[in-house]
Amino acid sequence: MRPLAVTLALAGGWGRAALVAGATALVSGLLLVAIAMARLWEQPAWTGDEWVLGAVRDPGTRPGAILGVLVLTLPLVLLLDQAVRLGTTARRRRFAALSVAGATRRDLRRWGAVEVGLPALLGGVLGVPVWWLLGRIHTLEGTTLVPTSVGPGPWAVVAILLTGAYGALVGIRLGSRVDLDVARRAGGDRPPRPWSALLIVLAPALLVVAGDSDPVSLAMVLLLVAGIAGLAPWTAYVVARAIASRTARPALLLAARRLQADPRPAGRAAASVGAVGLTAGVLAVFVPDVLATQTYDEGYYLGPALVAAVGAAVALVAIAVSLAVHLTESVLERRREMAALVATGVPMSVVSESQRLECLVSTVPLSVVGSALGGIGYAAWAGGDGLFVLPAVLVTGAACALACWLVSLVLRPWLLEALQPEHLRTT
Repeated sequence: MRPLAVTLALAGGWGRAALVAGATALVSGLLLVAIAMARLWEQPAWTGDEWVLGAVRDPGTRPGAILGVLVLTLPLVLLLDQAVRLGTTARRRRFAALSVAGATRRDLRRWGAVEVGLPALLGGVLGVPVWWLLGRIHTLEGTTLVPTSVGPGPWAVVAILLTGAYGALVGIRLGSRVDLDVARRAGGDRPPRPWSALLIVLAPALLVVAGDSDPVSLAMVLLLVAGIAGLAPWTAYVVARAIASRTARPALLLAARRLQADPRPAGRAAASVGAVGLTAGVLAVFVPDVLATQTYDEGYYLGPALVAAVGAAVALVAIAVSLAVHLTESVLERRREMAALVATGVPMSVVSESQRLECLVSTVPLSVVGSALGGIGYAAWAGGDGLFVLPAVLVTGAACALACWLVSLVLRPWLLEALQPEHLRTT
């Protein structure tokens, strides 16, 4: 007989537990990398045969490198949020049945904490080998991306426990969402508001008030990333509403109406695409400036730029997976409505195309705004040339469109199965 904790942890299925553990393992591994970088202040960055990347070795640029690693955890944290949404319909029925059987709200929150917290804690432990593997990666110049002469030490326990605690917090929120989900589906939820735009406005204001310094620059980056990520649900809602009032294409109208009715899940799944756009825009100004002004130490600057570009690409993959999870849950939750559409004469190709268009509307506008904001803002701040900002905007938007096409292609078999007539049955 399995222990109750294990039974609760697997209540959503092995697949969801594995996805939660995988996402938290990557988050934990990146946290351990950031801790190891921070501990370089306790001893020299160079020991024996190790030579750490210049941006990490230099104490002046090290805070920026640490911040970059922490920002890279954002799409993974959002992926965790999407992973726990898998099986929402079944969970709602299960929690409703438990409530009828006498379970209180406190019981549901506690069981939700165990259901998500245990796989997250396991993922936190698996973050240790992730950190070790990242430490084995070298750049073309032979420098290591992660310091190996100093590790996270006892702080690793703190990182693991924090990862498990965050998973438990997400699970507690799951147990509290049952009535909220019902209210939203009844149309009682307000549209998202653009309050996080205040953070974007605050970023340049901080520069004017506090002056140009390394701490202020890092604070500006944090404000911009948080602001543009928070705008994702509102952006999806506004764009979907504008499209729905103008388009005559059935697939685009279907996608826009779905997003307009419930923009938050898709917005959360695509929230970090704005940070990817910011990175692309900054690199479009930074790299040409380095090539034009540096003559003998280009590698010192281009190495971190390459790492940032790879990190943005990895983040885009995580966003694509997050969107795939969201669309999978959307298909499973709305299979009866989708099957009804096909039964009334809507072609399957229209429903399939609407999934891809929903992904496009959620990601491309935010990526374009992010890359334009990053490129123009960095050019104005650093005095660089903004000649390559437009190509960066186009490339970022095209990369998001490609990711959406791949996601829709992977999910097509599940969608076609959900459109079959048998899903119209009520018993």
